[in-house]
Amino acid sequence: MSGSGYGGARRERGVVQILAGVVLVGFLAGCGSSATSAHAPSTTGTQTSSATSQRPSTAATDRAVGATSAAATTGTGGHALPVTVQSDAAMRAAGNQGPSSSILVPSSCTVSSSSATATGTFSGGLAPVDYARYGDVIDLYVFSAPQSGYLEGIQLARPFTPSAPSVAGKGPWSVTVPLDTQLSNADQPVRCVVAAQPTHDFEGAPSAY
Repeated sequence: MSGSGYGGARRERGVVQILAGVVLVGFLAGCGSSATSAHAPSTTGTQTSSATSQRPSTAATDRAVGATSAAATTGTGGHALPVTVQSDAAMRAAGNQGPSSSILVPSSCTVSSSSATATGTFSGGLAPVDYARYGDVIDLYVFSAPQSGYLEGIQLARPFTPSAPSVAGKGPWSVTVPLDTQLSNADQPVRCVVAAQPTHDFEGAPSAY
């Protein structure tokens, strides 16, 4: 064999070996990439799922905050109690001979640790002049729950205050009375009652003769 033929054969074998090496490296690289993809967890998917599962429900949180705010407001400003109007029979039994308390239409009664306040309007939108002739004012009573010896409950307020509003005009009206704290600390207030209370005897119109 000539020198040029032998050299050409060696070059061809070298090229084949190089090509075989390139194919082998490429094959091994492809296998490694597949193995990594098959076994490595999805980092993005895991982080998203974890964040979603750990984030609290916004709606539930808002409801809880709302409930807390409402409780704090009620605790600061007092609490509401049912309020009624003293009946005519109860007025007469208490010695009240003035016009009926049914002129009063209470809308709320709020009690704190030291006082009670009731608000409302007048039936028909205007207090008749008869109430003014008796000097009627609005009194507020606060009672505990019924107990032995006190079927109507214990009266916890101190009515007949100098600032009691008159039963006159169109309203609306608001009346505030202090509580007897020695009594209210021992017995929980449960209801309010408003009444039209005369401050003097009936004063009729002067005689024209």
